Amino acid sequence: MKIGVQITTNERDGIISLLREFSDVFAYTCVDMLGLDASIVVHMLPLIGECKPVQQKLRRMRLDILIKVKEEVRKQ
Repeated sequence: MKIGVQITTNERDGIISLLREFSDVFAYTCVDMLGLDASIVVHMLPLIGECKPVQQKLRRMRLDILIKVKEEVRKQ
C-alpha cells in the first residue's frame, strides 16, 4: 500500500487506528528501542582525519528528465 496524497479517508483512518493500537511496537527514536546495539543504528562515514572533504561540482540534468523528476516528487 502506498501512503501519499491519493490515500482515501478510509485507508487513512485505518492506518491511524492500526498505529494507535500497536503503538508499543513502533519506535520514533533510538532511545525507544531498548536493547538495541547502538553500533547497528549509528551511521558513520570512514574519513581520514587529516584530509579535508571536497565538495563536488553541481551536475545539471537534461530538461526533459528534470521535468519528469519534479512530477514524481509532486505525486508523493
